[in-house]
Amino acid sequence: MASDPKAASTPPNTVVKHRDQGIRIFTYPKLIFIFPTMIVALICAIGMKLVGDQTTDPIKVEKAEVAAKEAAGESVAVPAPVTLKHERFMTSQNLLGVLFLGVFAFNLVIMAIDFPRFTVVAIVLLVLLGLFFLLWIAAYFDADLLKPARVLVGGIYVVANSGFYFMVAAILAINFAIIYVTRYLDYWEILPNEILHHHGPLSDLERYPTLNLKFDKEIPDIFEFLFLGAGKLVLHVTEERKAIVMENVLFINAKEEGLKRMMSRLEVRVTTDQEVAQP
Repeated sequence: MASDPKAASTPPNTVVKHRDQGIRIFTYPKLIFIFPTMIVALICAIGMKLVGDQTTDPIKVEKAEVAAKEAAGESVAVPAPVTLKHERFMTSQNLLGVLFLGVFAFNLVIMAIDFPRFTVVAIVLLVLLGLFFLLWIAAYFDADLLKPARVLVGGIYVVANSGFYFMVAAILAINFAIIYVTRYLDYWEILPNEILHHHGPLSDLERYPTLNLKFDKEIPDIFEFLFLGAGKLVLHVTEERKAIVMENVLFINAKEEGLKRMMSRLEVRVTTDQEVAQP
């Protein structure tokens, strides 16, 4: 007996289209730009371990040895003070200390002052011009510029043991870890149809429309941009008097490209609170 074949019922499509995760934008404090100091602190700590944590002043050691030999009635040839200071400056422990303080000072200047592109070019040109005139004056008057430099440098002797450098690196690493964890207390999420501002320990939420969204990218400091690609992102939202300013956005070029792609495929779709809560 032939039976009427029945078309197999097609199971309903259970695949749910997930919400576009969009682009998450985090802002960071200026402290993140001090990471070169942490790296140099680790290098100096390892270097001091290799030299046996030698922190004694060679000049004082030399004077103590000379005094002991003179007390024993031996004749001793005492090197010139300038020579002793130069040799002390060139010791490994002192060079490590100068390296650490130099990088630390450079980091503080970067964090304290913004260096736009044209400002950096102007500073470099002024420094080169100053060096040119200094060398010209030295050549005209037949002056030895290295002598005052040796005297100035010879008075520098800064040392610290490996424990100090390790502690500095550890303190900075702990701060970076805290910054990384707490960044989720205040961040932005750009979706094709809206902008979400997550803030607060309970993840309070503010919504802004993306209709006619305009944004600007700024590079206020060339050194911060060279370090971590950092810059400023400014969003101009419709019906909002003030622009949304995001400082210290890392790898801002990638964020800019992502926003351009997203704006090119703008969707009109309602995002529910349940979707927002999804990880």
